[in-house]
Amino acid sequence: MINIAITGGIASGKSMASEYLKNLGYTVIDADEMAREMTGPGGKAMPYIIEHFGREYINEDGSLNRTAMRDLVFNNPAKLSLLEAGTTNVVLADIEKIKKEREKAGDKVIFYDIPLLYEKNQQDKYDAVWVVTAERDIRKHRLVERDAMDDNMAELIMGAQEEEEKKIEDADFVIYNNGDLAELYRSIDDALDHYIN
Repeated sequence: MINIAITGGIASGKSMASEYLKNLGYTVIDADEMAREMTGPGGKAMPYIIEHFGREYINEDGSLNRTAMRDLVFNNPAKLSLLEAGTTNVVLADIEKIKKEREKAGDKVIFYDIPLLYEKNQQDKYDAVWVVTAERDIRKHRLVERDAMDDNMAELIMGAQEEEEKKIEDADFVIYNNGDLAELYRSIDDALDHYIN
């Protein structure tokens, strides 16, 4: 089985790349989706979050108040590490279990969309790493527009991730997303031709 990780800085276009791969019929395990599930109502991370952060970070429906938590952790590295211990690190452990299950099931190729791959030193656990990237100003504009946040918060979030240049340097394949979707899809097709087809 070939395990390929997809990563890149926030607002680089990882989700669009993953969606395209799904539409082509590939299986994509999405770390962000797993994290959303575990921080939703009744999610397995919620008792940890309540214990370590308090109920003021919980919505009425029992889900994580993402905006309040984001404002807290990206201004406090210690709080960010505490949050990741009960969410991100659990997701990464679950992904390792999924890998074993999919291999036993006989899958040939699995993609894993993991935003913090390099930050969590997971890159060596995959047969290849594809980095989706875009120019910093483009990513910042997308982030501000997409999540309706101010420039300062966008800079804090982007600054908390590993430098984009380092990711590009370490990648097995780089997918550029500075233009339109057609350009992104062509770049993904090139990667598929190189690694799969």
